[in-house]
Amino acid sequence: MAKSVQARASDGRAELTVQSHDTDSPLLPVAQLEQLQKFRPDLVDFVVSQTKAEAEHRREQNARINTFVFAERLIGQLSALTLGIVGILGGLYAGLNGQPTLGGVIATATIGTLAVAFLKGRQTEDKK
Repeated sequence: MAKSVQARASDGRAELTVQSHDTDSPLLPVAQLEQLQKFRPDLVDFVVSQTKAEAEHRREQNARINTFVFAERLIGQLSALTLGIVGILGGLYAGLNGQPTLGGVIATATIGTLAVAFLKGRQTEDKK
């Protein structure tokens, strides 16, 4: 999506015009490449080759980032599973050793904390 902004100022004797053009396309618009071809024909091939190099670098970087995101999520899931198991086993241990109320509180707090963290994380993902 391209966005163009133009500002003009005049004091009666002189006029000043400033233009800005932003694009998220990986390649310059054809009209700009044609203008560059008229001005400096040797730079068109350079711009295209640099655009290809940048696109390849971006793809490599995205693949690396996706790998790290996957590892982070996997470690988070395994940590939550471990925490849940340890909390339930801790509550079971306390309950079997004469403290059934404490055991219930520990197990409930563990499961409740994991549920709240899971639901808050789900709400954050939905807002994106």
